[in-house]
Amino acid sequence: MTQPRDGRIITFYSFKGGTGRTMALANTAWILAANGRRVLAVDWDLESPGLHKFFRPFLDESTIGATQGVIDLIAEYSWAATRNMSRPAEWHREYPEWHREYAKIERHVVSIDWPYFPEGGGLDFLSAGRQNRDYSSLVSTFDWDAFYERLGGGQFFDALRDDMRANYDYVLIDSRTGLSDIADICTVHFPDCVVACFTLNDQSIEGAANVVRRIADRYPHIRILPVPMRVDDAEKEKLDAGRAFARSQFQGFPAHVPQHEVGEYWGAVEIPYKPFYAYEETLATFGDAPGSPASLLSAYERLTEVLSDGQVRSLPALDDELRLSYRELFVRRRPVLSNDVHLSYVPEDRLWADWTTSLLTRAGMRVHPRPVTGAEDGAEAEGLTEPGARTIVLLSPAYLRSPAARRLWRRRPEPRTPMSGQLIPVRVAEVRLRYPDAEEVSIDLARMDEAQATAAILRALERPVSVLDGDASAPRPRFPGTPPAILNLPTRNPTFTGRNEVLDRLRDQLVGGSQAVLTQASHGAPQALYGLGGVGKTQLALEYAHRFMTDYDIVWWIGAEQVELLNVAMAELAERLGIRLGDNAAEAAQAAKEALRRGEPYRRWLLIFDNADDPRDLADYLPGGPGHVVITSRNQLWSEVASPLEVDVFTREESIEHLRRRAPGLSAEDADRVAEALGDLPLAIEQAGAWLHETGMEVDEYLERLTRQPAETLALSDTPPTYPVQVAATWNVTFERLRQRSPAAVRLLQLLAFFAAEPVSLSMLYGDETVRCLVPYDESLREKIMIGRLVRELNRFALAKVDQRDKSVQVHRLVQAVLRDQMTAEEREEAMHDVHRILLGARPREGETDDPENWPRYDEIWPHLAPSSAHTCDDEETRQLLIDRVRYLWKRGEYERALELGHRLEETWVRKLGTYDRQTLYLRFHMANVLRSQGRYREACDLDRAVMEDQKRELPHPHPHTLMTAGGLAADLRALGDLQESLRLEEETYALTKELFLEDHPRSLMAANNLAVALRHMGDFEAARRLDQETLDRRVAVLGREHPFTLLSATNLGIDLRELGRYAESVELLRGTLETAHRVLGPDLPDSLYTARTLAVSLRRAGALAEARRLIEETYERYLDRYGPDSPDTIACRLDLSGDLSARGEKTEAIRHISEVLASYQQHLGPDNPYTLVAANNFGIYQRGVGELDEARATAEIAYRLMIGKLGEQHPFTLCAAINLANVLDDLGDYAAAERLQRETLERLVKVQGRLHPNTLVCEANLAVTLRDAQRGDEARALRESVLNHMHHVLGENHPVLLAVLDWRRVSRVLEPFQW
Repeated sequence: MTQPRDGRIITFYSFKGGTGRTMALANTAWILAANGRRVLAVDWDLESPGLHKFFRPFLDESTIGATQGVIDLIAEYSWAATRNMSRPAEWHREYPEWHREYAKIERHVVSIDWPYFPEGGGLDFLSAGRQNRDYSSLVSTFDWDAFYERLGGGQFFDALRDDMRANYDYVLIDSRTGLSDIADICTVHFPDCVVACFTLNDQSIEGAANVVRRIADRYPHIRILPVPMRVDDAEKEKLDAGRAFARSQFQGFPAHVPQHEVGEYWGAVEIPYKPFYAYEETLATFGDAPGSPASLLSAYERLTEVLSDGQVRSLPALDDELRLSYRELFVRRRPVLSNDVHLSYVPEDRLWADWTTSLLTRAGMRVHPRPVTGAEDGAEAEGLTEPGARTIVLLSPAYLRSPAARRLWRRRPEPRTPMSGQLIPVRVAEVRLRYPDAEEVSIDLARMDEAQATAAILRALERPVSVLDGDASAPRPRFPGTPPAILNLPTRNPTFTGRNEVLDRLRDQLVGGSQAVLTQASHGAPQALYGLGGVGKTQLALEYAHRFMTDYDIVWWIGAEQVELLNVAMAELAERLGIRLGDNAAEAAQAAKEALRRGEPYRRWLLIFDNADDPRDLADYLPGGPGHVVITSRNQLWSEVASPLEVDVFTREESIEHLRRRAPGLSAEDADRVAEALGDLPLAIEQAGAWLHETGMEVDEYLERLTRQPAETLALSDTPPTYPVQVAATWNVTFERLRQRSPAAVRLLQLLAFFAAEPVSLSMLYGDETVRCLVPYDESLREKIMIGRLVRELNRFALAKVDQRDKSVQVHRLVQAVLRDQMTAEEREEAMHDVHRILLGARPREGETDDPENWPRYDEIWPHLAPSSAHTCDDEETRQLLIDRVRYLWKRGEYERALELGHRLEETWVRKLGTYDRQTLYLRFHMANVLRSQGRYREACDLDRAVMEDQKRELPHPHPHTLMTAGGLAADLRALGDLQESLRLEEETYALTKELFLEDHPRSLMAANNLAVALRHMGDFEAARRLDQETLDRRVAVLGREHPFTLLSATNLGIDLRELGRYAESVELLRGTLETAHRVLGPDLPDSLYTARTLAVSLRRAGALAEARRLIEETYERYLDRYGPDSPDTIACRLDLSGDLSARGEKTEAIRHISEVLASYQQHLGPDNPYTLVAANNFGIYQRGVGELDEARATAEIAYRLMIGKLGEQHPFTLCAAINLANVLDDLGDYAAAERLQRETLERLVKVQGRLHPNTLVCEANLAVTLRDAQRGDEARALRESVLNHMHHVLGENHPVLLAVLDWRRVSRVLEPFQW
């Protein structure tokens, strides 16, 4: 049997990372093992384990991944401890040392496989844990407090320490950084010696010094060795200052070293910085040759000598060849380049990209095109910055013009960095690069023919030309650069901007979606570009022709607006093709068409018909055959005979780019404002940019003129040479043609001018009110279905965009502006009133704005209220729709917008209707609701009082509006702490509401809900439960199970059950309610968040601490994101979060949160508000938890005294505060006072909440602890036994409260405020 050793445990600790701590441990371990010592290296840095990397050449990766480590060893013991808790006392007496079986270290370690350790020496490694997908979850969720306090973790670590000492000469533990439970285990529980590693910066020095002083003060037996690391002598003066500061901070360490030897110590243990070791985890025992005093190896040898008290001084000699062979095993090799090539290019160079892709694919490589579009999705950057990747960059003026491409080019790795990959810049056009960028470009395709270009690219990728696969005669992309044999095109627009996505889609449709075969279109189908006048169809077709012209032998542009000129244009093409047929233009045109169809003499051709109208006009001119045909038109009928491609307005980025290119002095912000006003319409953008540049007009003045006189403003600029007419003029022609065909369609267009410039639901337009508005213009429209004919006319003339998928129609904002500008004031007023009638007709026929089933319809209505000036309308129904909008915003949690709209409406209505108009008062009631939700309780209360007084004076009594205001005022009073008056008002309101409505009416049910809330605030939970249960049943029957009001009743009932101690029932009800709320309302609306908060509290009360913590943290984050830190709901949720932190043992963090909550409540609500008193109660609990007993007593006494005054002696909250005060009295040794208060409280709790309520049982259990502390053990045990029997039944076997009582620990009662 091997003699047990008496090993030494040394922890390597650093306050911050990056000190070289782990490397120092690994080298020290190796030197000790090489000197015949048995060494264990332990990776206890559980959050970021990395010690194994220094032993990589000697460890089997698969073994490391499969072998248990520190966290597995701890988890295994935890499981056993939890299981053994339920065993009888006899078992524990028989097996008192059972835990040592789980502390046997050797079965979890991996031995370092190196055959040259001397006899008796060896190095074992204990990893942080199995690195599987469960590892991070296991570490992050492990409850160290419960491990120590409930599972006996201390005895386990004691046993583990004994086992390590018995089996090893030295145990070196790599501890995590900073301050934490894990670091404390390593620096306090285990070690004989702590090596405090630090670099010579203030934070690292001060942090490490503070930690070691704390250790030394509490555990003087632990030896402390401060060790400076990564010492760089490049800055001598700073180095000396750092050394002096470190010694001053660590004065007194190491202890028991004579003063004259202190300097010698500091010089011996200093670890220098060596750049060689900065890139790989290499052991200096192999990296450095022995015998060099300045080497890193020598520094580690000196450190080892100190740690071993001089027993080990150096690394034994090792054959240099053997040393170097092992050093090679640490060297990181550059990865073998793959067969993948990334291709970075801008869409303007797509022809080059297609050709390059085809070439490399035939060479057997996998090509990943990365077009630079400007989107920030990261895909375009992939490869260019990827380590080890090979990337071809196609450089051109367009590439360097693109901001996104320039950003990528600047982010490229240094070409000579070993791991940066291979970057191959290729010039495809004349472009000048500045030094040093120009030095990197070695391939210039712009000056090569196809054979030279092929050889150059393959050579750069180390591929011979002979590797090219495929049939040489097979169709493939043409080498760019050769102009067409026959070309007829207008001049290219030098300011053309963006549109790359549309151009790519057009290209893909023309070539059948294939980048490899570019020779023919799919079945010869022509491509039709259609869209609103001024949207840029012609410019897009022109850019396509110029961008891709080298792929064609013929590019021929034909203006198709005048049908009589088509023969002439085609006859000119026939002449260029060499077809001679005399002077008959019609015959020549047909001959040209036939030649194109046959592909003789050219198969690659592009024919463009610009601004075509009726498809029948071009029927005789479309060739079919192998070439491509592009048609631009405003007439969507082309989609029936050609592959359609809708051309929309610019993206905002394209608008800004174009405006700033045309007017270079324009800021991005001003360009954005102009683009917004012009709706990103390309022709309008072009004309505005030109005007602003040429005149220097201020943007504010331009926008003001555009708003006041849109048609005149749009005509300010001269027509650009690349555009045929002004934008407004193109529409006026179309308006007139439409008026001739359908006056009713023009009227519908005029009405749409007063809707928002976004999609309008067709279902809104297909209504009775729309019919009534349009019948005077067309009697056939008495059938609603006929409205579709008018929509089709608008779509045909491209004056409106119809989306059949969304069932919507949309008119561009500039078209709207021009239409409104052409109408008289009376015509505008009439049109707006018609729009209001249409919006009212579209309202849901049943239900209110609170019903989620109605939200989609209301969401279709809301955007159109402001554009139609609904706030100025005198119609009562329209005003009610606006009030509904305020309520809708409030219920959706958009408080600022709701209040802003309310103030706007109030100002207008007071001016028109007076201060006391019925609807104005009703609007103010809704504004008070918003103020209350914002935590502005006093303002809400004052407003509700004033409104109720005005309503009682102006309206019949009782009136529904007055009763609703009374309910709001009662909620204000609850928030302000006047609970008695709130209850009186709710009881009165409920009685009057039932008189006015049926008992099952939604208004009566809301009044019942509010009365239950008031009862709950008063502490009458059973009465609240009965009323909430009745209300829930009625709401299910009347409103349905998924209505928000039904879900609110279910949430409130869940609170009642919880406060009655029925935790499991509460959790079950609230789980289902939250699931439904998420599905119906979404997770971020106020009602959903309220339910989530409520469930989290019930989970904590039920003992599901981990789940409660996760849910409350998630809910708190949602509150922060949606409403900010100062929202009353966010603050209340933060109070709940502090309770979960405390329950999980994080008392300090709980104090941080609750102290800020308490300060906020004291400032905004006052010192005796129930919300403030709840926070104070909890604050006292957490103060007691961290040992601040005097402060806790003061806090608890004030909270208890104020609760008696505010809530009364019998209120459950007051009784819980008494429980908590008694706890701190007992801790302070005032057993008589504690017992007296506990007995008084227990008597009241039995009367108020019942004998078996958890609060009653907790009070009784705490009384037992007090009796035990007062040396009345028999009485205490008898009382505790009785309580435990009841708790098993009420709370369940493993409830944390039950376990605390089993351990004779006191239990506190954390409180949660109720929502008003």
